[in-house]
Amino acid sequence: MRKIKTMADIERVRRRNNIILGLVMIFLLIASSMGYSLMSADSDSNNVVSENGFDFVRDGRLWKVLIGDETFAFQYLPSEVEDVDVELDVELEMYSGQPLYFVNSGEGTSEILSSIDRYILRYQESCLGNGGNVSEMVDAACNGNLPVKSCDSNLIIFEQGNDSRVYDEGNCVFIAGDVLRGSDAFLYEVLGIR
Repeated sequence: MRKIKTMADIERVRRRNNIILGLVMIFLLIASSMGYSLMSADSDSNNVVSENGFDFVRDGRLWKVLIGDETFAFQYLPSEVEDVDVELDVELEMYSGQPLYFVNSGEGTSEILSSIDRYILRYQESCLGNGGNVSEMVDAACNGNLPVKSCDSNLIIFEQGNDSRVYDEGNCVFIAGDVLRGSDAFLYEVLGIR
């Protein structure tokens, strides 16, 4: 048989349960905040790398660096693309306010555009012409659907190859081999980081 409880007894038990529940919630709130701050402090120190006088901050899968008032993002750090042979006589001002054309565009195109799209007038896929008349210049892969450009225009050409290298001829920049690493090496050179 159950004992009959008075309203005062019921109220006292309810108040005690609310206090216990409140203390447990406060403890969880404090413990989770402390744990989060300790874990993020460890990860912040691992997410900043200084190279070539610049501080690179890991943001997801990208390395970001602040140059002046501008933030630039890269897949690789400068030390990770040191083995890419770069022979360029190109500056960022060359692209400022000018159209930029890409041949064999792919993931390297988006890597480059993520950093310099704010400087160029526009970008477009194109085909590389080799001189002579227009019918000789049309690349087989082009099928006449893309504009044919020569190295008189600002052109970035992605080439297949085993050796990663970046070089220029006229206004053409050739990125051969690993296009992502080559694209980052190109950007580091153009931005004065390398």
